[in-house]
Order: sequence, then C-alpha cells, then structure tokens
Amino acid sequence: MSIVTYLQAAIGIPLFYFLVLPKILAALPKKAQFLAKCIIVLFATLIMSVAGCFISIACALVNKRHIINFVVSRFFGFLAAGPCGVTYKVVGEENLENYPAIVVCNHQSSMDMMVLGRVFPKHCVVMAKKELLYFPFLGVFMKLSNAIFIDRKNHKKAIESTTQAVADMKKHNSGIWIFPEGTRSRLDKADLLPFKKGAFHLAIQAQLPILPIISEGYSHIYDSSKRSFPGGELEIRVLDPIPTTGLTTDDVNDLMEKTRNLMLKHLKEMDRHSTCSPVTSQAAIKAADEKPIDAAISGKTTATATQDEAAVKKRRTLKD
Repeated sequence: MSIVTYLQAAIGIPLFYFLVLPKILAALPKKAQFLAKCIIVLFATLIMSVAGCFISIACALVNKRHIINFVVSRFFGFLAAGPCGVTYKVVGEENLENYPAIVVCNHQSSMDMMVLGRVFPKHCVVMAKKELLYFPFLGVFMKLSNAIFIDRKNHKKAIESTTQAVADMKKHNSGIWIFPEGTRSRLDKADLLPFKKGAFHLAIQAQLPILPIISEGYSHIYDSSKRSFPGGELEIRVLDPIPTTGLTTDDVNDLMEKTRNLMLKHLKEMDRHSTCSPVTSQAAIKAADEKPIDAAISGKTTATATQDEAAVKKRRTLKD
C-alpha cells in the first residue's frame, strides 16, 4: 500500500466514524440501533483498554502517572459518546480542579462509563471490585493505572486494601473515584441506594475532602429494559467539595448522610419527570446548597437508610 492510501485511510476512517456513522445509527430501527450502539460502546471499551496499557507505560516513563486515568477516560468518552449521539451539560466543572479528593458519584448502570469519560478528574484513581482485574486488557490497564481492587467477599482483605489506599493517596497526592452505593442502582425514579461507609472512612483517614458528582437519570438516553439507546444530552453536576479537616471516625455517619442527602437533592432537581425548576448554573447550585439544610440532613439516619433498603430494592427495574 502506498503512502497516499494510508493517508486516505487515516482521514477517511475518522470522518466516517464521527460524521457518517452517527447518521446511519440514528436512522436504524429502535432495537437495531440499541444493538449497534452497544457494540460501539464495547468497541470503544476494548480500544480504551488496549490503548490504555500503552498510555500508562508512556505516562510512567515521563513521570506523569497522575494523568493516566484522566487521559484514558477522555479518550473513551471521545470514542463512545460521538457515534452514540450522547452530548454533555456539565455544571461546576471548575470543581474538578479541587484535587486530591475522594470523588463520590451515583451508580446507575454500566453506562456510567460515559460519565467517567467526561468528568474523571486528574490526580485520581478508581476503586473497583476485584473481579475486574481478570477482564482481558481492561484488568491490565487498571493495574497499570494504580486502580485499587477490593475483595468484597473478604472483609479482612478489603480493610487491608483501603489502608493501603490511604498510604498511596498520601504518597502520590491522589484521590479515589468511588461509587458509594456499592452496586448499580437500576432504579426507575430519582433516588439513591443507601451509601456504604468506605468512601467516608477513607476521606476522614486521609483528611481529604469529599467531591460529590451527580449524573442525572439517563433512561432517556439509554434504557436496556426497553432496548432503547437514542442518545441525547446528559447533565452532570460537580458540586463543591465537602471538607473533612478535623473530622474523626465518630463523624463518618454524619458525613455520609450529609453527602447522600445533598446528592439526592440535586438528583431530584435534575429529574426530567419532576415538576421542580431546574438549576442551570454553578452559582445557583451553590446558593441553593448554602441554604439551611440541617433538618434535611439530620432527618434521615443511617438506621433509617438501612430500613429503607428493602423498600428501595422493590422499586428496582432491571435496566442492565
């Protein structure tokens, strides 16, 4: 093949992928479109995993390991979102510069990768279940990028992993991205599962702030139960960091409930089925958050959240 042929392919393939393919996918019948876009996401995940290994090595060689996940997540978002017709509205993006921090985000389905692809911050690693370590390419990339793997079936090893995580955060001046619900919520309304305490123990031990990130419910973009993947705009809010300086383990429950209630408040504001007026700017969000919310925060204790878990699970709709 000649140089001209290589150049034509180098120009033509990206043009087709980002300009022509989205139009073809948009014209497909609903179920065919769903299948095709899911294949695109799987393809992007595979490319991200393979490319991520090389990016990880390159970043390590130039002493830039703190940007590995940032670069790879943006690369994935670029590959997956465009052809699938997903666009973003990010409010409070400037708060991503408040690092290091313990980042907590709501967990809806496997499509949360689209969220990470747009707002994953620098100086941050992922805490994930141990099983992901054995996924082809993905596990290798995550290992190279300093991901923290938790064995959820072994409490002792999980504690050891979190203790090591605190030491690593202090050593590398990094934070961790955690889904505090612990599993995909798959809820059919704007709600959150009860939070697990791990993220908040970590934040207090490391004396790092909590950085809440909220993604709106995206069933209008992707809904596996209806085999629907039309794409559309996804709103994400990056809230102001919640300081933990001076807090002790006695404050874990209060910190967890404060964070959960704040995130739930914003999730309900973004609910497309809600009659609430949307908050569209970071200034408006900050003003709303600065109103007295002590009553709302203290109104739901950890015990109440635990009691609600059974009721919440009844509302689940399998979407993934």
